[in-house]
Amino acid sequence: MEKDMEQINNLKEKPLICIREVNENINRVKLDMPLTRPLRELNQSCGFRKEWEKRFDMTHFKCPFCNKFVEKKGFCSEECKAKNKEYNQRPEVKAKNKEYRQRPEVKAKKKEYYQEYYQRPEVKAKKKEYYQEYYQEYYQRPEVKAKNKEYRQRPEVKAKKKEYYQENKEKILKKLRHKTKTLRQEGSGQQGN
Repeated sequence: MEKDMEQINNLKEKPLICIREVNENINRVKLDMPLTRPLRELNQSCGFRKEWEKRFDMTHFKCPFCNKFVEKKGFCSEECKAKNKEYNQRPEVKAKNKEYRQRPEVKAKKKEYYQEYYQRPEVKAKKKEYYQEYYQEYYQRPEVKAKNKEYRQRPEVKAKKKEYYQENKEKILKKLRHKTKTLRQEGSGQQGN
């Protein structure tokens, strides 16, 4: 009985929210404007919660061409997919998209995103693994070996290589000494085990 009385008192304290106010607040959320009431109050209204779930339901996706709700991300039908492809092949659409991608703010945003993306450890690991596999396979091909050998045999390449070694002789020797030193330490460590 006491619980029922508490609930009745709580209902009296909470003012009812009409559908107009619900819609107005949802539109304010979309426009990133302040709400007319605190979100806590709005969430206590069943009408607001239902409308919110209906409009911001992220479990369903929209077809990018006709805006119908679909279960999976993508097009609702092959027809929409074909129409979208045909639309994007039009010269005026291609020109518009190219112009958009050439804007400095779009380029900056894309560059920023990719810089952040490629700093992720899982992306770095995946990229490293891919390149290791690819280059091992690539450099074992006979045509690639022949091409590289031919390149190294050119007189201008040999001259450039010789010049580099003469200019950086001390630096190269220092690296080699360090490398042989570490190899010796690893070898002596393995023998002791």
